[in-house]
Amino acid sequence: MGVRWMLGWTLPLVALGYAEASSEAVVTPSTQGAPAPESPPRVELSYQDPSCNPAEAQQCLCVGSVGSAESALRELGLDAQVLRTTGVPCIRGDFDKDGAPDYAFPGKGFSCNGSVPVRVLFTSKGLVREVQSLPREVSCLQLYLPNKKPGRHGVPATSRDALVDWGEGNATWFYRYDGKRWNATRHLSESH
Repeated sequence: MGVRWMLGWTLPLVALGYAEASSEAVVTPSTQGAPAPESPPRVELSYQDPSCNPAEAQQCLCVGSVGSAESALRELGLDAQVLRTTGVPCIRGDFDKDGAPDYAFPGKGFSCNGSVPVRVLFTSKGLVREVQSLPREVSCLQLYLPNKKPGRHGVPATSRDALVDWGEGNATWFYRYDGKRWNATRHLSESH
């Protein structure tokens, strides 16, 4: 009888303890919400003057953020804070012909009176995909739109956006991205 009496009052207690234990959330490392990894900063650029046409203007200013490419611009002497507030010279095009905007940034001091290095930011889905340098320094850099016929001063025809450095001295330089790297070709300038 002692066992029956013991079972009579212990079974309800065991059941009660099981019910309480099953209603409490058990926190284990596998069920804790791990902090979400920070998403990479997005490239968000626009022309300061929306009507600026980089195929015609000597200098269009971009305002915004270059995402994860700030260090590439610092190498050129460009300040990310200035880019966010007042803007820096840049040329927007689709140099790799993937449908996403790409941006060419001439270095600090860009003008037609002196040569500066250039970094080109390739984007994909709003993020920096790659940063490349043009093979030589430039002065009067502009966007060169696709053209089925050769352009002025012997600049070749192209099926994609390219860059051109109109030379005031002896040469015009044409920069075309071939899907892997930039190719530069030299052509006689307007003075020859």
